[in-house]
Amino acid sequence: MKKSFIIIAAALVIASCGGNQHKASDPLTDSGRTQRTETLLENLKALGDSSVYMFGHYDDTVYGIGWEADYENDSTIGIKSDVKSVCNDLPAVLSFDLGNIESGDDKNLNGVPFSRIRKEAINHFDHGGLVTLSWHPEKQDADKVADFLNTLETPYGVKVPVVLRLLHATKDEWRNTVERMKEQGVTNVLYAYSSGNTQDYMEHYPGDDIIDLLGLDLYCNVPDGDTLQVAAFAEALDKQLVMISQIAKERGKTMALTETGYEGIKTKDWWTKTLAPVLARHPICYVLVGRNAHNTPTHYYAPYPGESSTSDFVKFYNLQETLFLHDVNGLYLKKEKH
Repeated sequence: MKKSFIIIAAALVIASCGGNQHKASDPLTDSGRTQRTETLLENLKALGDSSVYMFGHYDDTVYGIGWEADYENDSTIGIKSDVKSVCNDLPAVLSFDLGNIESGDDKNLNGVPFSRIRKEAINHFDHGGLVTLSWHPEKQDADKVADFLNTLETPYGVKVPVVLRLLHATKDEWRNTVERMKEQGVTNVLYAYSSGNTQDYMEHYPGDDIIDLLGLDLYCNVPDGDTLQVAAFAEALDKQLVMISQIAKERGKTMALTETGYEGIKTKDWWTKTLAPVLARHPICYVLVGRNAHNTPTHYYAPYPGESSTSDFVKFYNLQETLFLHDVNGLYLKKEKH
């Protein structure tokens, strides 16, 4: 039986929202963020201190290999997923990119309507999962990002807590963006700082007062599945996570593997023989793999039915360490103390 994290009775969840007819309590804390957002941070830290971690996938419920969601049909929200088709469960973490929102576009860089991203985020929160978002500031006005974040509200009046990761942002871009979020009344965001450049990892770090979570972005770029090169990737991943975990410990932060994966998954046992053994040695709260492009059959980072690593992924799913959506509940509720 898989190990679950923060199992909370369903009655508590129902009581917290009071159904759709009444507004739920969504109080602010002294930090200016909602209590659920602060509690999420506490529980992510608890995950980092445990032996388990959540699995995540970019754009998991909006498209996959050979399919794309019907964006006009709300009954398809949170239904289809390449991951679910393989292991009968959704990832615990869904991630979406907000690129193009700053230009006023109605769809993101991957062609997904922002209206659908909003609905998917609210639905995933309602089912107990975590939503992470990424955005490249490029010195753009952050107001439209703030406007979007402020619309992430359930019918019962609760702001959906999310983790926001700014891509390739300088210190000034970080601080300006976060300040603008505060000015625009955003109260439901945790901020994740990540980089793939571990030699100068802290070069653009904006400060402990802004960042809640430290992350690493590192993909396996081995074109032909060469065993020695894949092993070299695993060694590099291990060393870099050691470095970041030390920084996180010194600064009292939790950490995650915020982007990773192997395009085309060219080794059948990638999940249990390459990725899982490394992650088992480090205090991460989640791991996020890249997207499965619906219009590019070779561009995928999670298995789909018939893909060569599906059997190994099911073994990965059944590991005690890995948490999928069915394994998490109460990420936004304080743990009971015994």
